[in-house]
Amino acid sequence: MFVIYVGDAADVVKRIRSQHCSGNVEGSACHRHVAQKKGYRLISTKRPSGTTRVRLNLPTPREGEEQVSIYIRAGKWRYCLCETPVEANDFQWYVIEKLNSLLNVTRKGWEPKAKTRYEILMQNLISSREFSYD
Repeated sequence: MFVIYVGDAADVVKRIRSQHCSGNVEGSACHRHVAQKKGYRLISTKRPSGTTRVRLNLPTPREGEEQVSIYIRAGKWRYCLCETPVEANDFQWYVIEKLNSLLNVTRKGWEPKAKTRYEILMQNLISSREFSYD
């Protein structure tokens, strides 16, 4: 698996390792997408608060979640750093549009005036060095 990440964290590698290489299908679009591609079925139930709980449809969902985390940790990651959190937030929508990412179902617009800057950032992202979880 190969993942491209656009974010605004000060220490983006730490964020990827701590937040995206672990977690569950309820809190991570990445985990949800990988779980479904690996053939896991998801179930949704309503909590008393009215929010929806999403879990793997397994006798022990945690075991399936761990298998998804292991798979994600085995992948290669690339990232690029943006100058500000505002730029990172806008640039992610540019990247999603250009790559047509299936992970992100929310499609927002990006600032057209920044197109030249985003083209440069996109080249930086694509040519960035890969790293892994280890």
